[in-house]
Amino acid sequence: MAARSAPPSGPLSVAFVSPGWPPEAIANGIASYTGTIVQGLRDLGARCHVLTSRPMALIDDPSVRIVEPDTSSFYFRVRRKLDPESWPQKAFCQALAESVRGLHREGGLDLLEMEESYGWAALLASKCPAPIVVRLHGPWFLNGAANGAIEDAEFRKRDRAEGAGLAAAAAVSAPSASVLDEARKHFGLPLENSALIPNPVTVVPASDRWNLAGCDPKRIAFIGRFDRHKGGDLALDAIGRIVKQVPDALLDFVGPDRGCVDDSRHTFSFSQYLEQNLPPAARENVTYHGFLPGSKAAKLRKQTLVTIVPSRYETFGIAAAEAMMAGSPVVAAGAGALLELVQDGRNGLVAKPGDADDLAEKVLWLLNNPARAAELGRQAAIDAEQRYAPVVVARQTLEFYQGVLARGL
Repeated sequence: MAARSAPPSGPLSVAFVSPGWPPEAIANGIASYTGTIVQGLRDLGARCHVLTSRPMALIDDPSVRIVEPDTSSFYFRVRRKLDPESWPQKAFCQALAESVRGLHREGGLDLLEMEESYGWAALLASKCPAPIVVRLHGPWFLNGAANGAIEDAEFRKRDRAEGAGLAAAAAVSAPSASVLDEARKHFGLPLENSALIPNPVTVVPASDRWNLAGCDPKRIAFIGRFDRHKGGDLALDAIGRIVKQVPDALLDFVGPDRGCVDDSRHTFSFSQYLEQNLPPAARENVTYHGFLPGSKAAKLRKQTLVTIVPSRYETFGIAAAEAMMAGSPVVAAGAGALLELVQDGRNGLVAKPGDADDLAEKVLWLLNNPARAAELGRQAAIDAEQRYAPVVVARQTLEFYQGVLARGL
């Protein structure tokens, strides 16, 4: 393991690995989390850096560094031929380690936080001059399975690597009890140096929140990817059932089309699924917006009566949390961490996981009871601000980081 400096006496210096940047240019929950927690920590005086391999726009920010392996080098090309399966991951971690060491040389780096994907932490631990905290954004054994990935040799290889990454980390943080408990059981690791810290969500001022008078009482919002994981197919199935009882009900579908795998392992695009599974009359009630920046998605959400989150699993559920923070009534599947966010009948409604009929039934109830929907939305906003406001989450995160450093992990 690389030599590490003593615990900081001044402001904490933390680096985050993000799959893309800036957050508003990419439909990715890790990037959204990173953007929000970085701002929260900076508000508390911490120095934060972002390391990303996918710049999605021109970045003129000295705190953001692009991680790029030198693919043109002779060494890279030879290694890629000798080890075509593993070398891309190893090359990325090598470039990441160089970026981390650069930050450490230039101004000191106290801690690195990164996702669990591909077990990068295990490849990086011996090269990193600062302790690594792995954030459980979405272990493959959970998210891959929820998205319909085949549990073949490659699946199991990635799964083993992620377990090794967790074992190599100095500490682990999780946005929900669900994902932390599942990881402990699945990998057989105690994960003693761990903390349960929710994802932060930008606070929506009361004057800008959802309100019943400003929405169309027949419109429904889905904000997420069209894939099996996020339940995009269930959203379309549900609107097909809803319009049978409320012919003028409308669905606004916001998010990129990643393709959805059905139970027979056939993959549908959004348009194919719509064409083959909804009658013509129902298709006309669906508007597909594709990816929208967060501000535009938030504006559209305010125009609808209810936001639906039919995910088959969530390690947290940022779409649900953002809707709650905005005061939008929510119907969420009772899957994974969504049960920790949405309390049925108190701050939203909970539908049976994977059940389009029950999802439609819950949405229909809100369409028929808009005043009650508004009450649920008001309570959701109160709960979300208390739990997920960036300053609240940043304080928990900072306390956890300081504990990790104090223990010399």
